[in-house]
This record gives sequence, C-alpha cells and structure tokens, in this order.
Amino acid sequence: MKKKFSIIIPTLNEEKNIGEQLKLLRKLAPEAELIVSDGRSTDNTRSIAKKLADHVVTEGADPGRRKSIGAGRNHGARAATTDVLVFCDADTVPQKKFFSNMLKAFKDYPVVGYGCKVLPRDVGFMSNAIFELLNLLVFASSVINRPTISGNCVAYRKKAFFEVGGFDAEMQASEDQDLCIRISRKGRVVYDPHTVAWTSSRRLKQMGWLGLALDWGRTTLNFVFGRKNRRYAIVREV
Repeated sequence: MKKKFSIIIPTLNEEKNIGEQLKLLRKLAPEAELIVSDGRSTDNTRSIAKKLADHVVTEGADPGRRKSIGAGRNHGARAATTDVLVFCDADTVPQKKFFSNMLKAFKDYPVVGYGCKVLPRDVGFMSNAIFELLNLLVFASSVINRPTISGNCVAYRKKAFFEVGGFDAEMQASEDQDLCIRISRKGRVVYDPHTVAWTSSRRLKQMGWLGLALDWGRTTLNFVFGRKNRRYAIVREV
C-alpha cells in the first residue's frame, strides 16, 4: 500500500507508551508511514519501536546533552518520504477521523496545516472543562489568522514545513506555536474543533494545575514578548 502521509513521533524514554501507541496508529491509519525519532533513550524505546515502526531514527547529538523536542520532530521529518507530515507525541492518539479529515483539508491547496482539539484522558470534569477552554482559545487564534495549534497532534504540508525551516530547535517550549504562526504565512492553517486527539494527563498529575499554569504562563509570556524559552526545562517523558 502506498503511504499517503507520515506520522512522526518524537521519543525519549517512552518504553511504557510507544508499543501501544504504534499499534493503535497502525490500526487507525494503515496508510501512514510511521517514523520514530528518538532522542537517545536509555531504556527500551528504540528496540520496541524498531519492531513496529517503518523507520526509527536517532538524533546525532552528544548523548549527554538533551535536545529539544522541536529538534526531534525536525529529525523525523527529514526521514519522511510523503508530502504530508503528522507530528504526534508518544502519549497522544487522535480519533480515526483525524486522518481522513486532514487529507480532505489538504486537498485545498492553500491549506498548509491542520490541527484538532487536544483533551486529556482520565481526568475529572473540572480539568476537562479547563482544557475545553484552552481549546476554545486555540480556535479563536485560528479565526484571527494567528493560529497556535498544539504540537501534540498536528499536520503540515512538507514543502511549506521545510520552506519555513521547521520547528525552531533552539526553543525548549512554545516551538509549536512559533511554527504554526510562521507557516500560516505560506497558506491557511485549519483548526478542526469537531475532532479530538487524546493525550496523557501525566504532566498534570505530576505538576498539578498550579504548577502547570505557572509553567504555561511563563513560557507563553516569553513567546508573546519574543524571547526564546531556552531555560524552560521541558522533559519529553513527563
């Protein structure tokens, strides 16, 4: 079967998640090329991925230096053989209709990007309501043509992605917002509020709402004022 799009999964010590995720993605999107871009995991992530993915690439950085998740996504994108790149975090799986809706959106050539709602699994009503509000803000950003779609699950036309230089590998956070705004100058970015990508609530459970809010607030303010978030210690497996 000819592959219609590539799904790029950046990983770092994701042995607990990567096997199940790759099996689910293969079932949901058999027409996809599955690429795992690993940041030199010290667990069994790569060995598990090699059994299930089409390609497993490893970042060529100094093993002692942790690179950004944007760098990992870029590295995986360079291995893709299709014209559409889907970036999906190792703890995130979209609904099946994400892929058909995405391909339909990309038939309209001015469209260069496609994203959907991101909601956490296994959280209470109030936590879910807060995430719904955050998704509403993302929808509003797309309406005013300054889209800030999350990198948890997003698709871009490969040509436009490389024309704008991909993700800013120096940014440790807000790299997804930065790319989304830059690529929107090449064409339209579609946000689909009727499709959901389900993601892990592990960061919320570890940091709590107060810690997560302060985290997001600091990085968002840095992004708004044009400061790269080099000091933000994002840990991929958290």
